[in-house]
Amino acid sequence: MYIEKIIENWYWLMPEIYLMVMVVSLIAYGVIYGASVEGRYSQLKKITWLSIITLLLTSFIVMYLYAQAEGRVEIAGILGVDKFNLFVKEVVLLSGAAVLLLSLGSYTQENIKEYEFSQLVLLSILGMLLLVSAQDFIILYLAIELISLSLYSLAAIKRDKELSTEAGLKYFIMGALSSGILLIGCTILYIETGDTSFVAISNYVLYSTNPGIELGALMVIIAMLFKLAAAPFHMWVPDVYEGSPTIVTGYFAIVPKIALLTILINLLFGPFLGIWSNMLQAVILSSAILSIVVASIGGINQAMLKRLIGYSAIGHMGFMLLGIGVATFASIQATLIYAVLYILMSINSFACVLSIWKGGENHISRLWTISRTSPVLALTFVVSIFSIAGIPPLAGFLSKYLILLTAVEGEFTILAVVAVLFTCISCFYYLRLIHYIYFQDKTQYLVRALNENVEKTNRSVREISIERSIVLGSTLYIILTLLIYPQPILMLSFDCLINSLY
Repeated sequence: MYIEKIIENWYWLMPEIYLMVMVVSLIAYGVIYGASVEGRYSQLKKITWLSIITLLLTSFIVMYLYAQAEGRVEIAGILGVDKFNLFVKEVVLLSGAAVLLLSLGSYTQENIKEYEFSQLVLLSILGMLLLVSAQDFIILYLAIELISLSLYSLAAIKRDKELSTEAGLKYFIMGALSSGILLIGCTILYIETGDTSFVAISNYVLYSTNPGIELGALMVIIAMLFKLAAAPFHMWVPDVYEGSPTIVTGYFAIVPKIALLTILINLLFGPFLGIWSNMLQAVILSSAILSIVVASIGGINQAMLKRLIGYSAIGHMGFMLLGIGVATFASIQATLIYAVLYILMSINSFACVLSIWKGGENHISRLWTISRTSPVLALTFVVSIFSIAGIPPLAGFLSKYLILLTAVEGEFTILAVVAVLFTCISCFYYLRLIHYIYFQDKTQYLVRALNENVEKTNRSVREISIERSIVLGSTLYIILTLLIYPQPILMLSFDCLINSLY
């Protein structure tokens, strides 16, 4: 019966079907030609370009379906398609294409030779497309595992480097723990309700609830907070971000977050809506504030840029969870806008980071060279940092303002005040980056640079590839202009949410 219904609605599964076929085809291509005489880097770049084209074509299919969508289309009771998840799919696909575009210059500078890199990215994106459409806990678990296994492999893709292997192992252990918690929660819900469908559990919870259902829902939400790297389940983030290759760290920080946030929203306002006010709202809001506090304090003494980015990501996740915890239509819309703008800012900042240095140590003291060797890149990075910190009139200020406004309107004024105070504290380590770029005493670092022959290497910062230039220019334009003209993203987020939340 399920197969028949899926065949009837295959039209709405075209993005997933096309992406799955292309992943299999690219894996076969890599197996046959990955080690050809042309060189591994050459073949890796060819496969990456094919992967980028695949993601762009898939995004065109999603845009076409978005124009056709009216209400929710149920597919065999296990998948659902509406404008909300189609919008999220479009963001995932385009941000994934941007990361692969940035990766083209990272293979040689980070010595990544494995042709499986882009296939692992595509497999994780396929899992995200299935995840945001999931309407059944079995599909949810399988989609999360597809994403997780791909990300574990990406973290450890530099098998000859101890830090990368350690990052992959730590990520795997913490991911396995969260997957176990998720599976136990799903099992408890099935025992209590006799079903795994979101709709069936939602109907059951609305009319009958018990401690078993609340325990199962709590375990599912805790597992999702693990995946989202929200405090107090954030302990794996700094080490994994530090040990992974820079382009992989960028992918972790950019793409998966919005897909996981989407399924969290679908859970809280779907099967768990009947027990939302009893317990889950307190859990979400507590995690949100704790994430902001931990990120603000934990990032102060960080000297490694990727660890600092990890703490910054935890803080931003706290703001997004605050929007979900307020639980109004305006707050969910603000969370969606925040997620999109966070992705844009992260893409821009990682494009800058990848252009600043070629692998190796990522100590923030090395930032002093870019103000001399590439003033335009330094200015772009500073604008990105200001936006991430939430300084007006940049896009990052708009995203934080909308979240805080909805929190005050929802009578969570104290939480909004706490978030503002600790955001001011977090500005310290953002300003410290700017201090290193422009105002650091360069004498001691100049001696070290001359001794290590780094100065010659850093001059290559002036030469930024056309792919990175496109990404830098487009994201910077949006960051600078969105506060002046925010209507497009406001209208788009309203349109995709108005008929989708149930």
